[in-house]
Amino acid sequence: MATDYSRAGPAGWVRQVGPVRLHLSDENGAPSPAQAAVAAVVAASLGSLRDKAASYLDLFVDRARACGRADEPWWLDAIEFRDHAGSDPLCYALHFTLEGDADGLWSVDMRVLADAHRPFRFECRQG
Repeated sequence: MATDYSRAGPAGWVRQVGPVRLHLSDENGAPSPAQAAVAAVVAASLGSLRDKAASYLDLFVDRARACGRADEPWWLDAIEFRDHAGSDPLCYALHFTLEGDADGLWSVDMRVLADAHRPFRFECRQG
């Protein structure tokens, strides 16, 4: 699995999947095996996970107020494993942008459960 990823600083790894970057933690000089296994599932179901996370954002965010257009799509830019590689359950964040929302980064945290990946938190960073 390490050959699919490139070093991204001293404590991380990155892989490009289409327009989306996957960021994993380092574990003994290689991508975390647990995160890499989940990342493979995430990459294989990117469309459905993107839609699930975007729907979760829509529960809380008025896109018309955020960027000026209610029908502006959520653009998935990156997926980042935020928790320690040994966390149980594993969690990761999907990072979105909206055209017209200058400097906004919208994130949905997903928890990996035995039967599904479920959204449980969102945040917005400006600037």
